Amino acid sequence: MSADLQSALIDIALWLYRGFFLPGDQLLSQFPGLYFASHGRVVSGLVSAAIWLAAIVLVVMLYRFVRDVDRALTAYIVRLSEELQRAVRVVARRVSIALRAYALEREARLVRTEVSEQPALSGVQLEILQAHAMLPPAHLLTPHEIANALEMRLFDVERALGALRKLSLVERTFGAGDGEDGYRLTKAGAVLLAACGRAQSVKESKRIEPTLGSI
Repeated sequence: MSADLQSALIDIALWLYRGFFLPGDQLLSQFPGLYFASHGRVVSGLVSAAIWLAAIVLVVMLYRFVRDVDRALTAYIVRLSEELQRAVRVVARRVSIALRAYALEREARLVRTEVSEQPALSGVQLEILQAHAMLPPAHLLTPHEIANALEMRLFDVERALGALRKLSLVERTFGAGDGEDGYRLTKAGAVLLAACGRAQSVKESKRIEPTLGSI
């Protein structure tokens, strides 16, 4: 072992030795009667050991306290964040539902307004609408099919379809079958038919049936 290394180790040992006895020496210097020559270092060592032990215990307790506070704050922040996220999701869901309900109500109101503004339909036009209402989804009817089903003249059917298309109650698809245009109900047409059905049912419910008097 080199002389420089030995000197460094000795300096470190002396620094640790003095550092260990430093608290006891500082405390006993305040009470000269406790520091006597024969046992001064022993008393200083005992006092220093007690002080260092108390410092270690204090550091451990302080560390545990800081750790517990940190864990409690972290758990509180996590719970608060989760509650805020849940509240934001609930608010966003309710706003989305409210907006969707408003949009549906507005669309229904516009459709009801369009239907209420429609002029009175003829019997032929109502029969053509009812024929379309009985179609399966995504199916169309051509003027020839309507004329054959309702036993009407093709000219009358085409004229009625033209009037219904101007009222936006039916829509036309070019070349639906055998090169002939096809027709199907629009949403306004379906709503108009439903309104007509409800009005008819109300009239029938209000009709008074005659009864036979007792003899």
